[in-house]
Amino acid sequence: MPATFVWIVDGRDFLAASAAIPAIAPEFAAALSDGERARLQRFLKPQRAREFLLGRLLLRHALVQSLDCRMADIAVTERPGASPHVEVKGRPANGVALPGFSISHSRGWLACAVGEVFPLGVDIEAPAPQRDLRALAGLAFSPRESAWLAGQEATGQAGHEEAFYRLWCAKEALYKFRHNAGMRDMQGFPEISCGEGGEDLALGAPDAFLRHEAGDGYHLCLCSGARPRTHASERLDCARLLNLS
Repeated sequence: MPATFVWIVDGRDFLAASAAIPAIAPEFAAALSDGERARLQRFLKPQRAREFLLGRLLLRHALVQSLDCRMADIAVTERPGASPHVEVKGRPANGVALPGFSISHSRGWLACAVGEVFPLGVDIEAPAPQRDLRALAGLAFSPRESAWLAGQEATGQAGHEEAFYRLWCAKEALYKFRHNAGMRDMQGFPEISCGEGGEDLALGAPDAFLRHEAGDGYHLCLCSGARPRTHASERLDCARLLNLS
């Protein structure tokens, strides 16, 4: 069975400090491909540009660590409305020829997952106090999913919030996994099964394996086609990531 690994970065201070900086430092942008630099220049908000930069540096860090390659071996091509096409030494990092990858970001938190020879999807979410979770649930969740979430309100606000983000991240990660696996028809997007095995917070998905992780400030879900042989996650210091450039 394959293995999975997730790298997590807290880039909130880097993003906050950039509020008055109109452009990305050239030494950082030099690490990106021509297409990535062109996209970087189109961001109107410096914080969003820096979040994009961190995500692409994190992607490179993950591939270098996983494949023992060099930054120069990695070619990234932008695809409008989709994740980037990535090749390492001319071979696609698509979960077939080489490990698959998935990246996510939320309010300064970033995650990049790598799966050994299979596609996957990752989602990271940073809770925001001003979010109306009930309204979002009504828009994004099925009646059965919403009913399960409503049942978690008895556990208090913290328990309800945890349940919401577990379900939200699971659906996002499943969407990314299906897209990366070539299942582009989302008309029959499956429900998340809630309360699996009698455990209130256990979630499942058809033909997929969900792994949840929560830290101080974020919730994360990793979705793969099967339970991996091994899994590990690592918090990576933002300053170390910026040194890649």
